Amino acid sequence: MGWILQRLVGYFLGFLLFYEPFMCFQRLTSNFLFETGFASIHVPCARIPLTNLLTVGWREAGPNSLFFCLLLAVTSLWFGPLFCGRLCPAGGFSELLGSILPAKYKLDWSKLVPVLPLRYGFFAGFLASVWLGFATPCIYCNYYALEIFINYFLLGHILNNMLSLAATFILANILLGLFAIGGRGYCQMLCPVGTYCSLFHYLGKYLPGTFAMKVEKNLCIGCGKCVRSCPMRAISITEKKAVITHQLCITCGQCQHNCPMRAIKYGSNIAKEAQDE
Repeated sequence: MGWILQRLVGYFLGFLLFYEPFMCFQRLTSNFLFETGFASIHVPCARIPLTNLLTVGWREAGPNSLFFCLLLAVTSLWFGPLFCGRLCPAGGFSELLGSILPAKYKLDWSKLVPVLPLRYGFFAGFLASVWLGFATPCIYCNYYALEIFINYFLLGHILNNMLSLAATFILANILLGLFAIGGRGYCQMLCPVGTYCSLFHYLGKYLPGTFAMKVEKNLCIGCGKCVRSCPMRAISITEKKAVITHQLCITCGQCQHNCPMRAIKYGSNIAKEAQDE
């Protein structure tokens, strides 16, 4: 119960940092790093510069957006996608919805579609979308859609693109949240920022001293509790031992706190007793 409370506190902190009307991260960076003249969820947005990585358009994203992209890359490379697993309110909300219904009413997308090829294929298409004239990341952003939802029901604000964002909200939080095992179907397959973070997390395994979720094979009994508790469906049982797919893992710690043998730990890859996948 304590771990659940810790995660809820983390997502609430993410809400204070990035969402209207608080937007503390945007205000802090504007005051101490780069002057933007306004505070908005779009100021630190990682999706806008990501869509323009292949063109000179990234220069128009603004220093705050580029700084946020760099911050996500560095932290994910060294410590894992902590933003996704500990701070992102959009991912936390869909995961919460996914815990409401019994499993018999939900789909396990990891068994229905090739999640990894779809995830990285969508990311590649997302990056290339600017060449095809579809560089409008805001209208299919689950992060922005959640802010619209919150502001509409709490503050009465109605913003542009409500129809497309309403469709995104339903896709991310109902079809891929409420009715998905783990509640993070959008994070699994469609979130470009999550894929960006996971890509750097995966590359980090080749550097000494980086952190990740690790399985101690000598302690693992293959009970499968970690598999069932993982919101990203990033764990499987192979030869009666848990195996973590780090291209999907968001280092949320659910597996660690549900393992009866304490066989899964978050730690540095320098530790010899911690075995990689």
